[in-house]
Amino acid sequence: MFKKLLILFAILFTQTVGYGKDAEKPKKNPEAEVYKWLRTTAEVIATVEEKAYRKVDISHLTQDMLKAGCATIDAHTSFLPNFEEVAEATSGKFSGVGISIISKANEDAHLLIVGTIDDGPSQKAGIEGGDKIVEVNGEKLQGLSSDEVISKIKGKVGTKVKLKIIRDKKPLEFEVKRDIIKDQSSYCYHFKDHDVFYLGLKLFTETSPRQMKKLLEKTNEGKYKGIILDLRSNPGGVLASAFDTSSLFIPKGSKVVITKDNKGKIVQEYKTQSNPTLKRPVPIFLLINNFTASASEIVAGALRHYSNEAGNDAKSPLRVFIVGTTTFGKGSVQEIIPLSNGCALKQTSLMYFLPDHTSIQAKGIEPDFLIKPKITPTKEMKWVSELYGKETSLKHHVTAEEIEKNAKGESAGYAHEIDQTTMKKQAEEKAKQEKEKDDKEKYDKDKAKKKRLEDIATNPQIQACVNMISMLDLAKTAQPEDVSTRKKSLEFLKAHYLTDTPTEIEEIK
Repeated sequence: MFKKLLILFAILFTQTVGYGKDAEKPKKNPEAEVYKWLRTTAEVIATVEEKAYRKVDISHLTQDMLKAGCATIDAHTSFLPNFEEVAEATSGKFSGVGISIISKANEDAHLLIVGTIDDGPSQKAGIEGGDKIVEVNGEKLQGLSSDEVISKIKGKVGTKVKLKIIRDKKPLEFEVKRDIIKDQSSYCYHFKDHDVFYLGLKLFTETSPRQMKKLLEKTNEGKYKGIILDLRSNPGGVLASAFDTSSLFIPKGSKVVITKDNKGKIVQEYKTQSNPTLKRPVPIFLLINNFTASASEIVAGALRHYSNEAGNDAKSPLRVFIVGTTTFGKGSVQEIIPLSNGCALKQTSLMYFLPDHTSIQAKGIEPDFLIKPKITPTKEMKWVSELYGKETSLKHHVTAEEIEKNAKGESAGYAHEIDQTTMKKQAEEKAKQEKEKDDKEKYDKDKAKKKRLEDIATNPQIQACVNMISMLDLAKTAQPEDVSTRKKSLEFLKAHYLTDTPTEIEEIK
């Protein structure tokens, strides 16, 4: 009976568009195709319900079908069967474990960790970049989307999550205590000997623009020779934060980013609403790598665009130079559409374009100065960087060719009495434990801070930026005309500073 009702329901749908068994097949009618395959789906479900040897949960079967199908649309589209859980885990304050990950395909058995937040729960537990999560609280990840895995990792503050990871082909287990992930992703330092200011942004948060604004106000007072803005391994974050950060540099009314649909039609243009904070021509060296993605790419692309647009204007305060390696190349926009039965569809609907209508999708931002990391990575991390650090490594990603084509087509216990001596001892023991805990937390924070300082001071890419800023500062006195504009400064540095760009070498005999 169930089978007959289900098939009858599907037939009624197909007939509403004039497509039944006896109807003539339309040559090109997408609506008819939808109902044709709805009928086949209904037949499969009904047949399974009636004849399958193993008892099947039709609800789970249908959800798995939708998850598998939607995942093939593109790399970032997914069906969310438990949307309320996902929404609850991602709303309000960010309670998690402090990791950066690369999206997985549903069929993948692991989720790759790119890095951990300094002094965050995962780092304290011993988890490292390059680890692969294979289980969350005993549940295997195969068949789950990235959003589902993330919702299982997140949870209420103070609760714990068990993560099984693979490191160097060995399984390890960690119990991580969830916590509010604060703005631990922004760090400011001053290279005193060189008068260079460094700002590292690992994520665009609500406080990022305010911190950047304070820095720029200081440079307007003439206190620094240059700025290093480090966006390496920054996956993006809050788009509004990235937009507000860009607004600090570029003229009022300037386009920061444009969104277009699959016909190449402009849907929205994001323009700055305030005058820039940057007033004087301080060289800004923006660091990127293959894990710089999404909103970070928008900031890098927009700042360079308006630096180039300034051309030979010596009065233009914007002098941006991009250093490092090519970025990830995520230029797509996803929206979450609520559906019936508590489900939702996260769907790629638009593409981001830079102010000059250039797409970064599957291409990324190329640096002005190619400077690679000089620390030799482990074999595993080298493989991670080469195969995962780009949009094109993701299955079903939207290709650059597709975008061009679309553009052209427009505890319970027992109670007992406790004497005062016992209570006093318990209080003393508790106070001792709390002090030990506070001392450990302070030690961990100091250790993390010391390591971060050492990494910044010895990083060859950052050192290269400091050296180039010093060169420009010297040239302002010795050869001012050669560095009077952004364009001339770029030519000067490329002529005098050796980077990792292949150089022609001639043998002398």
